[in-house]
Amino acid sequence: MNETFQIFETFDINDDDVIFISNPSLKITGKSVPSYYLILRGIVGNIKIKQLFRGDIFEQDYNYLSLQKNISFSEEVMIKEITDEKKNAINNLVNLLHRKTTFIKLEKYLDDFTLTDLSNVIADRNIARRNKIFFDNLNNEFLNFFYYSYKNNQTIAFLHLYRILEYISYTFPLLYSLKTKDFSKSFDSLRDLFNGDKDKGELKVFKNFILNIFAKEKNYERTTIEIDILSESTEYNEIIFKMLKSICSNDIFESGLELENSRLSIKFTEFSSFIITIRNRFFHLKNSQTNNILSTDIIDAEHFFSLINTKCAYFISLITFEIISRSCFSK
Repeated sequence: MNETFQIFETFDINDDDVIFISNPSLKITGKSVPSYYLILRGIVGNIKIKQLFRGDIFEQDYNYLSLQKNISFSEEVMIKEITDEKKNAINNLVNLLHRKTTFIKLEKYLDDFTLTDLSNVIADRNIARRNKIFFDNLNNEFLNFFYYSYKNNQTIAFLHLYRILEYISYTFPLLYSLKTKDFSKSFDSLRDLFNGDKDKGELKVFKNFILNIFAKEKNYERTTIEIDILSESTEYNEIIFKMLKSICSNDIFESGLELENSRLSIKFTEFSSFIITIRNRFFHLKNSQTNNILSTDIIDAEHFFSLINTKCAYFISLITFEIISRSCFSK
């Protein structure tokens, strides 16, 4: 077996926070901590990262779970529906980790899940060993995404988001089902996902999981994610808008929320299809495929992927957070 080269080291942004005195397991600097915890710290923007090969050190301080920045709601659905649904202890913790105050003011926000509870879970070796290799690999892909986003290499950053999507496509539906409140109902749905056409592939399983289980249970069925097309050139904006409309199925869009040549509204339940389509149309250039994304269509790849990466990361991070909170932190 080949030795694995360590690519990243992770640190606390503020490793002198007094909360570490009474809850040392919350600290990540200078110690080995579970990868699922590093993933959570990363997606809410509360982690310092060093890329060892190049020696780059940076703070990942962007919160990819920021709902208000990334989604809209069809009809009468309001943000309150989503935030109320997600008001559990670990979510309160994770949504606050990105604040500059970090841990010190958290305890008053926690209900039945205290900081001591959280620290104990992170220190629990049985939980840490649960799906360890899976979360180690997943964490590495997230760290690569954060790194290339920091370097403003948006094309490579998108590739790592796609790799995450592929990697979670089978495992996340299984992990989600293990903690469901209505197992018999979810079991039937999952059986339908995995049975039948054996050639439909892992990504198809994941899409069906989002559509038939996750979105229904989390009230995301009428949620949309907005793609804002922003540049100083109205001509460029029009080209990108029309290109995306031409390569994607009309079924993925919520046309009533669009703004001509400046905003596309994509259904939450179809967002994985959007990511897959971009990957297939841009990173493949098949003669047999008529709706490729040509270099002349995209004009500037780095700018184009900067328009969509944050929204793609939001979609993936939200689902990742839900899976980790159910499989590792549920009481």
